[in-house]
Parts: sequence; C-alpha cells; structure tokens
Amino acid sequence: MSEQQEILNKTYQFAEKYHSTDNSGHDFEHIKRVYANMNTLLKNEPEANPFICRMSALLHDVDDHKMHTDGKVAERFLQSTGLDKTRISAILETIDAISFSKSGENPHFDTLEMQLLSDADKLDAMGAIGICRALNYGFSYHQPLFKEDELPCQENNEKHIINHFFAKLLLLKGAMQTAVGKKEAEKRHKFMIEFLQQFFAEQNLVIWQDFLERFLDRMAR
Repeated sequence: MSEQQEILNKTYQFAEKYHSTDNSGHDFEHIKRVYANMNTLLKNEPEANPFICRMSALLHDVDDHKMHTDGKVAERFLQSTGLDKTRISAILETIDAISFSKSGENPHFDTLEMQLLSDADKLDAMGAIGICRALNYGFSYHQPLFKEDELPCQENNEKHIINHFFAKLLLLKGAMQTAVGKKEAEKRHKFMIEFLQQFFAEQNLVIWQDFLERFLDRMAR
C-alpha cells in the first residue's frame, strides 16, 4: 500500500469518528457523499491532484463553524500524518476557499482542486439530499419550517427553512465549476424547484408562487 493510500485510509477513519455525533446535516454520511462526488468528478479531470482532492473532501467540514472548533483541528490532524508542509498547505487552502459564505454564487477559484471540492460539496446541498439536509439542519436549530408572511426579500425577516432555498440552495447551480458538476446540478436544481412549486401549491400560496417565478426569472437573465 502506498503512503498516500495509507494516509487516505487513516483520514477516512478519522472523519468517520469525528462526524459520528453530528446531527446538523454535516455527519459522516455527508462526508461520504462528497467523497463519492469527488471521485466521480476526478474521472473527468486528469490534470487535478487526486490526493489533494480526496483529502480535502474528507476533511472539508472538520473545522466548519457548526462543529464549534478552534479552526485548527484539520491542521493538527494533517501534521500528525507526517505529510510535508506543501501538501498540508494545499489541502487547507483548498478547504478554506470553497464555503458559499466566502466564495459566493459567482466563485473564482485559484486551483482546479478548489473547483472540484466546491462542486463535490455543493452537489450534496442540492436535489433530494439537499432538501433533506436543509430540513434536518433547520429543525436541529429549532427553525420553523415556513412563515407565510415573511418573504426572503423582506428586511429583518426571521429565518425559516424555506427561506434557505432562496438565500442559498437555488443559487448553487450558477456556482458550479466543472462540466460534470453543471450537468448534475441542473437535474438537482430542477427537482428543488418542483418541490417548492408543490409546497406552495398544496397551501394555495399564490404570493409565494409568484415570488418563486420572479426569483427564477431574475436568475435566468
């Protein structure tokens, strides 16, 4: 077994244990899906560094603010593996670059590895899985599912789970970086729209149906 494979195996085990108690949608099931997404994307990106990509996928949420860490857990773990400073820096920089709050809906990444990690992670926030994760995260923080009288554009609106689709999830399609990522994102984006249309239709929420259509129209321009 190569040195890199040994470290990947050790990192996989570390991530599995580390995320075992999470209930916010950042559990190890999420890490496994992002890792699987990464492996799929790598098949079409031969110029990428697969070791940096896979390590970044396994560790990308270790120091997420929702994990309440000091921001140095991933770095300490990487140092414990015996990796050189160059590879440690590449992994940490890749992870640090891809959060939606930092990169936004029109990201510009410095490396192909950053693009791949961003797509692998964002795909898991879309489609059926993305809907389930949004519900899971919102309920774990005691957010209401929906507030009919608080459209996302209103100032000082209290956060509700459906608002998260407009604040982030519906914007992810436009942030995709790779050809394979864009193709898959298109399908998952469509599913989220269908979910929202059905959600609003079942409650005869004409204002929200109109808001969704206007929102999608702005996105298409």
